[in-house]
Amino acid sequence: MNQLSRQALAAAMKGGTQGWGQHGSSHDHVRYCEPLPKTSRARCFCGCELRKTHRGMANGVALTSACELGIARWVRTGQVRPASTKSNSQASRDPHTAEINKSAPGRG
Repeated sequence: MNQLSRQALAAAMKGGTQGWGQHGSSHDHVRYCEPLPKTSRARCFCGCELRKTHRGMANGVALTSACELGIARWVRTGQVRPASTKSNSQASRDPHTAEINKSAPGRG
């Protein structure tokens, strides 16, 4: 436990140390981030096209890697990419939305 980073130690104290470093689940364990070593890195897949600088960890196991913003988003929500919103053209093709629009007064 003395060799853990500050983030890992906080996650271990919050979520427990059972199976630490052997099994990690982003749904069942506390998610946290650690910086990657400064070596040649691949590009991030979150859409920013920057280099991967951090890794997403859970229960002492690295699960993903991305840019700092992507990993911060993953720690908070479990998703590296931002949530996309439906555009107006997609909403008009959605049968649920079309049904609501038909039942609303004053809508065609």
